[in-house]
Amino acid sequence: MLILFSIIVALLLLLDFVKKRPLGRASCAIPTLHPCYPLLGNSLLLLGKSEQRRFESLADVYRKTSRVQKCWLGPQLLYAVAHPDLVQKILTDPNCCEKPFFYDFVNLKHGLFSAKYKLWKPYRKSLNSTFNAKILLSFIAIFEKCARDMVVKMRPYSHGSPVDILQFTSECTLEMVCRTTLGTEALERKEKAEFLNNLRILFSKVATRVISVELYSDTIYKLTSGYYEEKRTRKYCLNYAYQIIAERQSSLRLQSSSTDSEDGYEDRTPKIFIDQVLSMATSDETEFNVQNLSEQILTIIAAGHDTSSQMVAHTCLFLAMFPELQEQIAVEIQTLLPSGEAEISPEILQQMTALDKFLKESMRLAPVGPIIARTNMVDIELDGAHIPQGNIFLFNFYTLHRRKDFWGPDANRFDPKNFTSERTKKRHPFAYLPFSGGSRNCIGARYAMYSTKIMLVYVVRNFRLSTDIKFENLRYLLDITLNLAFEHLVRLEQVVLMLVVKRSYVHVSFEFYEISAVYVLFHTEKIGISGAQLTFTSQ
Repeated sequence: MLILFSIIVALLLLLDFVKKRPLGRASCAIPTLHPCYPLLGNSLLLLGKSEQRRFESLADVYRKTSRVQKCWLGPQLLYAVAHPDLVQKILTDPNCCEKPFFYDFVNLKHGLFSAKYKLWKPYRKSLNSTFNAKILLSFIAIFEKCARDMVVKMRPYSHGSPVDILQFTSECTLEMVCRTTLGTEALERKEKAEFLNNLRILFSKVATRVISVELYSDTIYKLTSGYYEEKRTRKYCLNYAYQIIAERQSSLRLQSSSTDSEDGYEDRTPKIFIDQVLSMATSDETEFNVQNLSEQILTIIAAGHDTSSQMVAHTCLFLAMFPELQEQIAVEIQTLLPSGEAEISPEILQQMTALDKFLKESMRLAPVGPIIARTNMVDIELDGAHIPQGNIFLFNFYTLHRRKDFWGPDANRFDPKNFTSERTKKRHPFAYLPFSGGSRNCIGARYAMYSTKIMLVYVVRNFRLSTDIKFENLRYLLDITLNLAFEHLVRLEQVVLMLVVKRSYVHVSFEFYEISAVYVLFHTEKIGISGAQLTFTSQ
């Protein structure tokens, strides 16, 4: 038995050597991550560790990588690409637009997130128009309604114990993306709750498999309960989407043709995704049948909901950690939107420079899509090394956004001034990639920025946030999106939103402020449901 075991081990070692040697020699100019063991490679960095430790171990690899390193996960070769020059080279190369095999685990082959390049290219070309500026403008009313509803649900939790704000942002973004993708009717169906629950389970199972090397084998995965749960929930979600599509098709056929405005769009009537795609003329290049449209819809709902909810939750936590910056943003919002009933326009959002810089800094230090991968479809040259086609390049935006050679000695400190025009002009264009880069970047980037800013405006107009969590104690989990290792616990305190004073001296908290034709926001400690009692003298 011992002899047989020894023979098997020897054969495995020989096969491992035979497989790895030509790949390693082809890129000998690129250093290998150490320690690297026979058979296992560098996989001990991840095996047997918690998701938090995996995240930190992977981040350490990139902190120690100046440009690029070879890594071996067992027999699988990966290139850990760290320098912005190399990140730009690969992400902008049309021959590096393919995605590796583990994206196939999503099992939505027509969805933009995981589709193979030959399918992705015509789909992306056709769907670009469904995310243009005019379409996004029509969604603002939906974003505002959902944000208002979120604030109402948050109010009972003010003046109490800390609450996980992700539960509110998650429900809000899910409602936003469902309304803008499938329409209001999808959320009024009696099966809505079951659909949303199945959707959460489906992508949770997929995420677990993507970060679990031991589940990469289909044979092994099919022996687990996760496989059957994933299969069941996927079938349910696709059938739900099929029903919505069939109903919308019938509805569109019955609708009489309406006259659009000169630019092709009527004021701000929402142009939901499903209607846009169903009304598209099919071509030889792209045809959206029920199957691939359903997969596109599920992809957009899952990606748009999860990333935006995490992005807003992270930003709210940062607001709670930095009260002075939070107050600056509150004053800016109150100045531009003095009335609680005022509608938000793209022009007003553009003038919110303090909010914009704060949000961008949040996405720098907590990018919701922290790790992505690409595969080269032809041989390429990288740092003097010849890389054969079919190799995997791994990018870590969490560490890319914290490189001190591009962000300065205080790269790990929260500083919205990183996004002043002076600093931005001097920075490498691929040192900051909150929505990835190149032609296969996030199609919903502008959608995310609009919806996220509107949610933050409503939160800051209605609450002051505080937290016991310290910035230096933040920890994250290795997942498809950047998940906090603990809850986003913040305290909510309702605030008075409107006080207009012109050419007067106002005495508040024993300090005098001279105000001239501006709107001022005051923070009070005790606020009831009907408002606050303010005591001041005017001279």
